[in-house]
Amino acid sequence: MTWFSLPLTQADNKAAFFDSDSAALWLAGQPQANAPAMLAELVVQIQAFNCFVAAPRVRFKTLEALRKTIFAVSGECQRRYEYKPLPLQPAEQAALDLALQLWRACAVSYLHCLSACLDGDASIAPYRVLVAHRVLSCLRMEQMNCYLAGTELAEGFWCYLHAVLASAEQFGVAREPVEDRLLGETSESTLSGQYCMVLLLHLARPFTLSRAQFAAVTRWFARWREQAAVLSEPDERPKSRCIALDLSQDQPLHDNLGMARVGCWLSVNGVLRKMRERVELLAAGESPESLKLGSGLSSEACIELLNTLSEYLKYPKITTANIPGDTPSIAVAAGLETVYRFLGGTRLKEAVAPNSSFASRLSHEQIALFGHVARDTWESSEKLAEQWQLARLKPGKLELIRAAGSGNVRLVLRSLLAIQLSQNEHRSLALVSSLHVRCDGSLCVTASLFPGTPEPLLAELREKPVGKVSRHPAFILTQDNGDSSVLLPVGLQARALSIRFHEGRDQSPLGLRLLSLIERGGDNERWSIAVDG
Repeated sequence: MTWFSLPLTQADNKAAFFDSDSAALWLAGQPQANAPAMLAELVVQIQAFNCFVAAPRVRFKTLEALRKTIFAVSGECQRRYEYKPLPLQPAEQAALDLALQLWRACAVSYLHCLSACLDGDASIAPYRVLVAHRVLSCLRMEQMNCYLAGTELAEGFWCYLHAVLASAEQFGVAREPVEDRLLGETSESTLSGQYCMVLLLHLARPFTLSRAQFAAVTRWFARWREQAAVLSEPDERPKSRCIALDLSQDQPLHDNLGMARVGCWLSVNGVLRKMRERVELLAAGESPESLKLGSGLSSEACIELLNTLSEYLKYPKITTANIPGDTPSIAVAAGLETVYRFLGGTRLKEAVAPNSSFASRLSHEQIALFGHVARDTWESSEKLAEQWQLARLKPGKLELIRAAGSGNVRLVLRSLLAIQLSQNEHRSLALVSSLHVRCDGSLCVTASLFPGTPEPLLAELREKPVGKVSRHPAFILTQDNGDSSVLLPVGLQARALSIRFHEGRDQSPLGLRLLSLIERGGDNERWSIAVDG
């Protein structure tokens, strides 16, 4: 596949520049200290330039004159939306939209040049390797910005990516090294390596990775991408791992629904070997720094992530079918305080009962008077929950969709949810294990269910250093085998001189004591506990 659609060009130039000299002059007059304004102006001007009839070599040189500024401005604006809670706020979304438009506009500019190379234009032919590499660099940056912002890639991305590889193969330059330091990775790379890098990042399931994990994965794959290879036929050797591709499809992997029109194979054997070697060396006592794995993760975390990535590469997840429209609706509560109230916890600001006998006596009086214990109805639990669609239900996991505009809560990866599948079902706690926004604005969430039955607790914190008392939502999870754990707001224990627990409904004291941290989530921590007699 060596074709791609490009905007029509015209003789009337509406851009502020027409060649590299005028582009440099235009840049000199721009307020580059104002990165958001500069980002918006770059988008306008490059999109306009894409519609202008320019000689391929002139177009290429013009983009090269702008390239360093494009990277600098995009990097400065990236902080406005990377790893923010989803969905993004309007200002954050606007910055992301402009960044994605910028990199797609730059890719289109270079694709005009690549099209001329394919048409045999002698003026641009000496630059064809560099031109194709530049397109892949732009697509890499578009992909990176999407993943940092937890957003699905836009339509046409994979078509452009596959078309560049096909063009490079046609030229016979796919393995030719190109120097490019603006990407901030290795000093040089090949077209094949950059193509494989895009696929490797996709296969890593980036929407399941924390900031530190994604930074590590990007660092590792940048070092190992040249170990991957695109083959015309699969490697049939035992234990070889090849992933089917179809360069005619606007998706990363072949969907296995029929014969590939333009088929090839991604071999990940070399990358898997690098991972296996690093795991063995880490287990033998080598440090991540000595193995050039970075300092963002501990040895144990590196081993776990490397093993997880190996599984992802060996058994890639292929999801091409759309989520069905007739999915059932379920109740979902998000946010620690909302979850606490959804499970039946009373007001956090209420005074804790002075002793359990008082709470017990009050409950007996309420039963005698009303026939039941009077509960605080300060807000119905039904009003606390949002209605989401249950896309898929697997053992211990749920795939959920929240339609655009149907909820106000913003989520982070590994944040806490309370879920009720139907009115007759009990309420469960779950952790967000994958999170991203689709192109239509809907929120896609994979939630991993916690083991055990949840009950609300109230955590009374005596804070460092002056002993100020505050109250926070907490939850106890009790499993069928009797094991229990407690969920707390993240960082609460680190601030504590002491923590006392109370039952979340009648607020009677409980003899619970924290032992050790089991896992840390985005807004919560799970601790093992002991019950004092």
